[in-house]
Amino acid sequence: MTTTGSSALERLSRLPVANIGDAMERLNVCHSAVRSTWEGARLAGPALTVLTRPGDNLFIHRAIEAVQPGQVIVVAGGADESRALIGELMAGRAKAARCAGFVIDGAVRDVAVIRALGVPVFARAVTPAGPYKNGPGALDVPVAIGGVVVSPGDYVVGDDDGVAVVTPSTAEEVATKAEAKHAQENAARATIAEALGHPFPTG
Repeated sequence: MTTTGSSALERLSRLPVANIGDAMERLNVCHSAVRSTWEGARLAGPALTVLTRPGDNLFIHRAIEAVQPGQVIVVAGGADESRALIGELMAGRAKAARCAGFVIDGAVRDVAVIRALGVPVFARAVTPAGPYKNGPGALDVPVAIGGVVVSPGDYVVGDDDGVAVVTPSTAEEVATKAEAKHAQENAARATIAEALGHPFPTG
């Protein structure tokens, strides 16, 4: 149900990514390889985009210096799995800057500490191998993440099921449709729970 006065991004942040994807006709959902690095991680925020050479994180450092509170750093790393583009130290600095989290089409490391820090990180792979810091790269340009184009400022939402991208111009409509889908599924859960004789499990 729509909350009066809530922004579209706030509404999207409270919904399962699966329902958001349903509301977009199953489009604008990242490839399944781009997933949460720790169970229960959730993020929602406007994208600060990063284009980087595979295996190189120079411009991710620059993004952490530039990130605004609530933004999600979205990194097009060429789907490379051989070098981790961030680890615990970068995640910690991002959290101190009040970054909402990371979505990386590439690899990361130090996932146990990242989980302990509570930084939502979605990535394609985990590896202990570190990155280079030579560039080139760019900030705030359109990028491709897991088969989805992300423009600067697009809303990025992630949970245990994966990542969806919503353009601000469609966010109100998508939120309304996703809320309706979620309400429909809640009714179905209640019916199943009654038949089971115990509450329906929650994620």
